[in-house]
Amino acid sequence: MNNWRHTLSPLPRANLQRGFTLIELIVVIVILGILGGYVFSYVGFGAQIYVDTTAREQLMSQSRFAVERLTREIRNAVPRSVRVAADNSCIEFMPILASSQYLQVPRQGPSASDPLLVIEPRADQGVNLIGQYLLIYASTPNFIYNPTQTERRKIIDAIVSTGDDHVVEIAYTDSISYFTGSSPAQRYFIAGQPISWCYQQATGQLWRYTGYGLNANAATLAQLQLALTTSAEVMAENLTNDLTLTTPERPFVVDDATLVRNSLVHLDLRFARAADTERLQLLQEVHVPNVP
Repeated sequence: MNNWRHTLSPLPRANLQRGFTLIELIVVIVILGILGGYVFSYVGFGAQIYVDTTAREQLMSQSRFAVERLTREIRNAVPRSVRVAADNSCIEFMPILASSQYLQVPRQGPSASDPLLVIEPRADQGVNLIGQYLLIYASTPNFIYNPTQTERRKIIDAIVSTGDDHVVEIAYTDSISYFTGSSPAQRYFIAGQPISWCYQQATGQLWRYTGYGLNANAATLAQLQLALTTSAEVMAENLTNDLTLTTPERPFVVDDATLVRNSLVHLDLRFARAADTERLQLLQEVHVPNVP
């Protein structure tokens, strides 16, 4: 018997390479979308942090500049000249341009016509002292600011050399030729035009005003805005002090000098970015020497 063998040929292997199914494609798209959302959220959060940090730094830089500038000017104010307007919106003071000591001062009586002899004043380069205010023992704001009170405040007409080293005569024109007060330290001040810093709540701006002249009472913001000769410039923005509260958030407070301490000025300026409830409060105390 013949053995018959039949060898079966192997079947061809199935092609294992194939594409994604629709379900797999949808799953991949969903996963990539979720990952992309997290990535964009993370990047956006980082960008927002950068924007917020930059805005805070800008706000702090602006606020520090205003406070430091105001502090320096108040420290250089004539003693007893710092005062606050009745509506708490403005702080006013008279800047010192030069000061020194006098040797002879005309007083009421036989010496009323004597010349005013002083040690030569030293002012910053470029500062013209002619036409400025000469103050001797102006111990109250009334003596400093009241236009009708000239017994201790004169307007300088000329500074004339006497021939002696560093001794000059200061000439002035006034209906009263003498001074009614004398400084215990024989000190005199030459002061410039009054300066006012004002807070405008409606706009959140801090303004600096000059050139408006003398007033018996500290001028309010509304009065300064109407003055025709006033020079104004914005010193800061984004302030949020509320002056309408039962206890107003007063930006300026002055404690007058006493026999035992100097004048003390309290600055309380509150800043905030637009549409932001986070506030930046800057508190500063400024000492004004009581040495009239």
